[in-house]
Amino acid sequence: MRQTGIAFIAFLIAASSWCQDATLRRGSNLRKAPDTASVILENLKTGDSVALITNRKRLGYYHVRTQDGKPGWVWAKNLNIAAPTGGSANLSVAVPVGLLAELAAARVGPVPQALIINGHTVCGAKGDATQKKFQDLDSEKNRTDIPDSYITLSWDQLKGLPAGNHAKYEGAPVQVEGFLSSRIKQETGAPGESTNCHLLQPNETDWHMYLTNQAHQTIANAIIVETTPRTRPLHHWQKSQLDHLVNTSTKVRISGWLMYDFQHVGEIGSHRASVWEVHPITRIEVADGNGGWKDIDQ
Repeated sequence: MRQTGIAFIAFLIAASSWCQDATLRRGSNLRKAPDTASVILENLKTGDSVALITNRKRLGYYHVRTQDGKPGWVWAKNLNIAAPTGGSANLSVAVPVGLLAELAAARVGPVPQALIINGHTVCGAKGDATQKKFQDLDSEKNRTDIPDSYITLSWDQLKGLPAGNHAKYEGAPVQVEGFLSSRIKQETGAPGESTNCHLLQPNETDWHMYLTNQAHQTIANAIIVETTPRTRPLHHWQKSQLDHLVNTSTKVRISGWLMYDFQHVGEIGSHRASVWEVHPITRIEVADGNGGWKDIDQ
């Protein structure tokens, strides 16, 4: 009997250490049972996060738990499942409630600006998207205001920010440390992006940069941080400066506006670690080797 009890406790420990998160690729119903006729408990949105209760599918559904603790069933094809983690070493860092409250209180709504090159307006303040949700997203990207101060987040905290109610935190001024990996990608390839009216010249496009928690990691392990053609004229940044920092052991500190890019939820785990971004960037600093930071704009 004692051995049975020990085995059961061991099972509970093992079960509690297993962790697998998933993100909604598209809107989906949380159902009481794995059946299309079952009661709908909640309507989940694209980008919402859930935790798998078990990694075994049943009738095409996964048994999951929402961020507020509600269990239910979601159609498996609607989920983007992160790699499983076990033990405390790889568990996601919980973001303190106080920090979330600080982000929410610091949020500043965007006032997007037109893209002006050589005195001519080449793209409107909201880009050329026609759907409101994309116009709203591009409005966040196309701001040019610079914060007076920033809220410091660790790389893991930024990655682990909640997807639910992301509008509460989007637009908070933040700064995060990490390493530039892979490359500095100019979005000069067709079809371009709606935020910049699908223009493709280097001075008309964003620079996508891959910020990782450790040096020399792949883009699957990166948080995306971006400069924009609307903000770069306010600085003296040179792409060659940043190219020299890529895939080195030199730490950088990126500051700017917190943004949630729902368009890329399906890329989590393959082309990015999160859809939370620092976008647009308003300050780039490099570790000076003495515990301080040097602003590359100076």
